[in-house]
Amino acid sequence: MNSFQDIRNAALYEPRIEFIKKQLESLLRVVDLEKGGEVVQVDGFRLKELKHWLVSSRCDPAEVFEYASTRCDCDCLFCYNKGNPPSVALGNLRRPPKEELEEMKTRLDYFFPKAKQGLFSSLGEIYEAAMHPHFLEVLRLLREKTEKPFRITTNGKTLTEETISHLAELKPIYLYLSLNSASAERRRRLMRDRNPGIAIDSLPLLKEAGIPYAVVIVPWPVDSLSQMLDDLTDTIAYADKHDCHLVEINLPGYSQYFSSKKLFDLDEVWGETVSHIRKLRAKTTSPIVAMPTMYEENLYEERKNLPQIIGLVKNSPAQRAGLNKGDLILEINGISVPTRPQARDLLFMLQQSDNRQATIAVDREGKALELKLDLNDFCYPYSRETDNHLGIIFMGTGLRLSYLEGLKEIVDAHKARHVLFLSSTLMKPTFKQCLTQSHLFDDPRLRIDIQVPRNNFFGGNVFMGDLLLVQDFIDFIKEYLEKNAKPDLIVIPSSPFNLGEWGRDLTGRVYLEIERGVGIPVELLQCATIYD
Repeated sequence: MNSFQDIRNAALYEPRIEFIKKQLESLLRVVDLEKGGEVVQVDGFRLKELKHWLVSSRCDPAEVFEYASTRCDCDCLFCYNKGNPPSVALGNLRRPPKEELEEMKTRLDYFFPKAKQGLFSSLGEIYEAAMHPHFLEVLRLLREKTEKPFRITTNGKTLTEETISHLAELKPIYLYLSLNSASAERRRRLMRDRNPGIAIDSLPLLKEAGIPYAVVIVPWPVDSLSQMLDDLTDTIAYADKHDCHLVEINLPGYSQYFSSKKLFDLDEVWGETVSHIRKLRAKTTSPIVAMPTMYEENLYEERKNLPQIIGLVKNSPAQRAGLNKGDLILEINGISVPTRPQARDLLFMLQQSDNRQATIAVDREGKALELKLDLNDFCYPYSRETDNHLGIIFMGTGLRLSYLEGLKEIVDAHKARHVLFLSSTLMKPTFKQCLTQSHLFDDPRLRIDIQVPRNNFFGGNVFMGDLLLVQDFIDFIKEYLEKNAKPDLIVIPSSPFNLGEWGRDLTGRVYLEIERGVGIPVELLQCATIYD
């Protein structure tokens, strides 16, 4: 049984449910439902013939087990869920664990990996799946239906030797372990974890069990910046000692709902942290990525979007073949790869193919080298099932040049001469470079004005393009029109509106409201969500 609140959230993905919900709510305003002459209080409804609600799906196992992520057993100082206003549609109504289990079992019944179909998704959940009392039970049921890796994000509080032993029976598994600090005292302070030793001690246990994992760290300046960087050094060294697959540093930020006061200077903290990470890479075997990756690229790289290696997974085919940090990939199996997305695509295809040999040509400090890779030459922490790029770590996903082709089609369809393109602070330099290098927009009559709206809704020091809302765009465009000529067309990357086929933002508003609000045609440029 779903509550009306559950259905409201699910409606962000499935407009048909929204229609049903509104019809029922309208009906209940004017009638009472009775049984045996007594009024019955209705608090939800059940969908009939669930097979009619199947949708196209990637059939990622998380589509089922993420519904266990309704609770959290930590209280992190930096948790982005704190202070979110009710209008931000994240998560569903919490229900008894047994009821949540029944929903997961139902979703599992209609989970068809071979047909790539599954039940429509609601928003899923964003808390700690591993603490759910039925989590392992659901994973065991899932493993009977799919061999795909289980990619699980966890704070590590449940990663005892017994739990890790159970997880090892369900491989392939990849864990994103939010460790944040290898210091028991600092982890206790940052995450309010009363028993920080469990998560800290889990790293050697995961290695022993052969479960690859990424260590995730939010470098929050709870004391001083220097203390934070010292702890970051120690935590990365600890993760490296125990052969973690990857260290992911999520640069800290906060919205105005989290704190109305300035907690730290973002440019200072981010700049010092990235500078420190770049020094640590030279001393650390495990690859280190700073998220959002485009911040580092914009700060240090004159040329953007290049397939340059910033790290290599230990014992991966790429590392064993002799590839180095700093190598710029030129060709893969004789195919030129001028951009990062092209390199990633080719590496992924290699990983999925039956061909177990590859040749990679690189530029190493101005010298061209050709290296032979044996795709069967690897061991822990590399895993063929969970690593798509042969152990090569780049500075983010990069910008696909095909997006420019999509932009060209949109501009031509509208016969536009003045286009307002709304980008983000981090994406703009790369997009501008790609636009300049492309010959698709050589028409001198065409003007593409690239602008960056502010994140007024979230405020604080948030400046991510993927977190912009409908109202942010409307407010910015109206300000733009006060000082500039009216454009023929407005184009916006689709990533802020990836909540379902109708293109809704995080508050559930459809992007089409922008066009109605400003009186100018608005088109979305289809692109993947980029953490930029």
